[in-house]
Amino acid sequence: MVSLRCRKLSIAETLAMLENSAWCARGAGARLFGWHQRSDPRLLQRNDPFGVNHWVGGAVGVVRDETGGVPKWDELLKCKCDIDATLQELMDNRLVWNEARFCFVQERDKNLGGNSLFRSEERIATEKRYLKRKWKAHIRLETYKSQDRVAMDAPRRQSVKL
Repeated sequence: MVSLRCRKLSIAETLAMLENSAWCARGAGARLFGWHQRSDPRLLQRNDPFGVNHWVGGAVGVVRDETGGVPKWDELLKCKCDIDATLQELMDNRLVWNEARFCFVQERDKNLGGNSLFRSEERIATEKRYLKRKWKAHIRLETYKSQDRVAMDAPRRQSVKL
């Protein structure tokens, strides 16, 4: 996503990107890592190519810490577990690695396979209500052009006023 037009990576480039992201996350001390959520190069801030407080979903990586610990997952959630795991990890470990230069193109809540056997509009709505109750002001769930939009309010930088 660094250029003005997105392009698909080759298999070798994808493997290198995955490995590099995992090593960067491990080096930063993050146990959960992922990539940008949308393939729109206009959303990339080129002077800020990664984040430590953004949610990761779709394709998610997990790194064990020195003690063998891994992020906690709410096993009752079937559809929105990545959002909950990100917020839980931000609360417990204070860090989630988000590589903003790359993304995996995906449809939300529409793909076949995986958990599609459990997914329904009612289940998704129930999980959204649960997340809103659990995380209160730290999460915003909105709809934009028939797509779900998730925003997390978990600042990790002090505001600078000049």
